[in-house]
Amino acid sequence: MVKSKKVDNLLKIRKRKVFVRRFWMAMRTFLIVIFLAGAVWGINYFYNSNYFKISKINIEGTTHYDDVYIEEFLEDLKGSNIFEIDKKKIEDSIADNMIWVKSVELKKIFPDNINIFLEERKPFLIINYKNKYYLLDREAIVLEKIDTGQLDGYKDLLIVSGAIEYDLDPGDVIAKKNILSCADIYRCFDEELKNIIKEAGIEDNLYGDIFFRTHDGSKIIFGDSNEIIKKIEVLKLLLKEEANYIIINLKSPDNPVVK
Repeated sequence: MVKSKKVDNLLKIRKRKVFVRRFWMAMRTFLIVIFLAGAVWGINYFYNSNYFKISKINIEGTTHYDDVYIEEFLEDLKGSNIFEIDKKKIEDSIADNMIWVKSVELKKIFPDNINIFLEERKPFLIINYKNKYYLLDREAIVLEKIDTGQLDGYKDLLIVSGAIEYDLDPGDVIAKKNILSCADIYRCFDEELKNIIKEAGIEDNLYGDIFFRTHDGSKIIFGDSNEIIKKIEVLKLLLKEEANYIIINLKSPDNPVVK
């Protein structure tokens, strides 16, 4: 009888311990859940607070576009959450809509600033078609149309005439390689040679030969951009020896032809 009571007491004590252990385990789980829920709520509240909303856009590297123009283009960014900004989408949008922009890099400066670094295209030459002038960059992309009154601002650039037979629009790409080669050759000229050159052109033949027209109407045929330095040296010698010439053909610099 006594033994039976002891067994009952031990069972009761064990059950009580199991109950207490389970109770505290439930309480611990409950507290963990409450803590995690509070943490999630706090993070979400902080995430969506004004602390991470873009308040300032810094722009660097632009001379053609002013900051106000770019900020107006990006006005939807202000007030947006910095974590939700699609960096690549914004960079592509700027490059696609601003022809003068060659490359864009966007950097997020936490908590609420954005820095945008722009690399602009630089005019490389001028195309002339029926007294319409177009600025081209090094990749033969048309940057903009300019009028004759603006030409003085680009005196260092070569004008290429007669190379195209159609009007151009900003953003167009010209596929004729020799047009860019005209400028490559011209940039190898010294100032003395540049001063006698009025414009360049492309012959309407199978090879699309490059030539330069002087201010007095003479023609200097380079052919292509091979052996540029050699052709220039031969040209300098011929100009010293020949006082009167109409055509100098340098397609074969070892056997130049003067007429």
